[in-house]
Amino acid sequence: MFPFGFIVGAVAGAAGAVMFGRQIAEHGRPLAKVALKATLAAMHDARVRGAEIGEAAEDLFAEAKSEVSAEIFEAAMAAAKAKAAEMAKAANGPSSQGSDQEPSVKSAAARAAVKRSRIGSTND
Repeated sequence: MFPFGFIVGAVAGAAGAVMFGRQIAEHGRPLAKVALKATLAAMHDARVRGAEIGEAAEDLFAEAKSEVSAEIFEAAMAAAKAKAAEMAKAANGPSSQGSDQEPSVKSAAARAAVKRSRIGSTND
């Protein structure tokens, strides 16, 4: 049954194309043109939306990267400050008077002046 129906359909289609071919071509061309215009417009809209989504993704990535960089910088600065405080504490040494702690000394010249004053006070 299947081959017979296919053959009948093919023959009927061919006969219709021969009999109405010119009319189908005349009326089909504007319809095809409208369909192509609609397809091109849809493709343009898809490209525009794709570009907008891509731009939003790039902005999100840049924002996240900036925040991560700031967090890493803050952590590095905190570690550097902690290490500097530890080194300053080690450089100043323990206080010789017990509970009285000396103020932190920031420059080498100031540390040297403190050492000279300690030496002068022990010789008195």
